[in-house]
Amino acid sequence: MASSLKQAPIACPGHSRPVVDIYFSDDADCGALFLTVAKDGRAILRQGDTGDWIGTFLGHQGAAIWSCALDAYATKAATGAADFTAKMWDTTSGQELLSLAEEHIVRCVDMSKSDSGGHLLTANNLKKLSVYDLSAPSSPLIRFDAHEDLIRRGVWSNGDRNIVTASEDKTVRLWDVSDRSKRPVASTSLWSIELDKPVTDLQFKFPNSPESSTEVQAALVFGRNVELYTFDWRRLDTPATPKPTASFTLPCTMFTVSLSPTDDTLVCGGEDHYLYRLDCKSGKILETCKGHFGPVHCVRFSPGGHVFVSGSEDGTVRMWQAQVGENFGLWQLSVPVTTNGLAAEGPNGSAPPITTGVEIPDAGHAPSVAAL
Repeated sequence: MASSLKQAPIACPGHSRPVVDIYFSDDADCGALFLTVAKDGRAILRQGDTGDWIGTFLGHQGAAIWSCALDAYATKAATGAADFTAKMWDTTSGQELLSLAEEHIVRCVDMSKSDSGGHLLTANNLKKLSVYDLSAPSSPLIRFDAHEDLIRRGVWSNGDRNIVTASEDKTVRLWDVSDRSKRPVASTSLWSIELDKPVTDLQFKFPNSPESSTEVQAALVFGRNVELYTFDWRRLDTPATPKPTASFTLPCTMFTVSLSPTDDTLVCGGEDHYLYRLDCKSGKILETCKGHFGPVHCVRFSPGGHVFVSGSEDGTVRMWQAQVGENFGLWQLSVPVTTNGLAAEGPNGSAPPITTGVEIPDAGHAPSVAAL
């Protein structure tokens, strides 16, 4: 499409306070879904291609929700909140399945991938990392001190045999949790990446065909920097601290990053209210997306790579096109035609303007918040 086309982001209403985390499910029969959480105590489930509201999970008693996760097919959801609990939800009925009490604010949650979310990872503000077996959740299988400052991200990796954590203590660490009969499983990390600023986000990009490659690309943000790494899980018998494959400096402090699943681009956002789409090879800024009125706390690509979704201090969720002008979801482009069926001409015989069929939802028409 013509480069003159501009982003027409779709606003997804429902939150009233800063939006701090977003999580996409995989593509399923009904398409991908995504979950957003905010400091208003609401976790909202939405359709992945349109942003349409599906339902809101209520149960954290208004406490800020800091983290969320979905299993691959969006049948279960997990949330971690400032009420010192991590909760599991049935996404079909909206019912709370389980509430796990912790010693402090639950800052991170992630669901295991190899067993359809059978294990839940949590990290709290006491810097403790825990793993629960959800079939017997009365006490954690694993709990240990992982960092010296707040843990900002904890994610399963390598077929759930490892966990990668990122912290405000300026480190990223890899933990071996393959033998869960040990308590604790790990007292020292397999490796630790030392940085010069607190790490605020970490995201993986998995190969389209896991059988074809054991290498996983990762992006992390700290200060004004975005760094890319390649992890090869075959080499954990002789672990060595990985070195960045690329490093980029952005115009302001960055808080979040996401790697496109379909090409060599990434999107990051931070304190200047903008989203930046970069070429992962050159670091060139391909696009600057303007629409938020506060710092951007989170951004995530959809599994098909057609859209990325952002959440901000301004309390809004916005959907953006990865390829501006693509007919997808609510973005439907049309060319005006004359009564004789020919394309209309613009001024001075120029190409006609291209219009979209996008309707930007009005935040004043947000659905009433209720359990699914």
